[in-house]
Amino acid sequence: MRSFRRWLDDFRHPTVRRGRPEEVWLRLIERLAPSRTFVDVGCMWKVDGAYAFHALAHGATEVTGVDINPATPEFEARNRAEGGRVRFVQADLNDPELPARVGSFDVVFCSGVLYHVPSMQQSLDQLRRLCRGTLILATASITERETPNAAVFLPYMDPVARDALNFVGPYRKRGLDSDIVPERGYANWLWLPTASCLRAMTRFAGFEVDECIEHRRSTTIVARAATVATRWGSNPPLNDERASGPPARLARAPERRA
Repeated sequence: MRSFRRWLDDFRHPTVRRGRPEEVWLRLIERLAPSRTFVDVGCMWKVDGAYAFHALAHGATEVTGVDINPATPEFEARNRAEGGRVRFVQADLNDPELPARVGSFDVVFCSGVLYHVPSMQQSLDQLRRLCRGTLILATASITERETPNAAVFLPYMDPVARDALNFVGPYRKRGLDSDIVPERGYANWLWLPTASCLRAMTRFAGFEVDECIEHRRSTTIVARAATVATRWGSNPPLNDERASGPPARLARAPERRA
């Protein structure tokens, strides 16, 4: 049954790439990191800072890794061998104080994070606050549905419907393989967005999307930080004669960095 579903999925979505998305991420880092500052948000779990070290090896001027988990012994050993050139900050992406703690960067790389957070848009807003140049965003996803801009919220989904979205992988996918465990927080899988949903949310957060690379189980976005005037989020409200009435209060303070 799964083999048939895969064949049908491939038939319906001929633009979806085969191969390993990790290879795409490495090539993007090689292309975009040289002579730029670089941060890897979510740098630790099962990769031990590998993408941060890859950026360093390909000419990034300053490299930072951010993760809610502590640095692993493997990361620390490799960083010692590199002369401590990768700064590590243990922090939550959704902490409002994170941009003040770590600053902003020319290139922001974030892989394997977005589908674990309760509010994808809030986390994208945070990535925008960290980014003054280019965002490389990669997340688990599903192929396009009949309705564009769709996303599936996994918690408390009917088990039969959830199983139809599941796939074999090397690690446990709590929330997709099984019900969520609220006590495990970010360890749960909460979302499976489509590529069109990711493009729309990325634009909504204040980016212009340059590339969207779809694999069967993941989507990678390359986007540029842009100025977007809205009445919500991290950018100031529109301030011209089209505005009527007092501006709405912002959920967060405006960005303090260009």
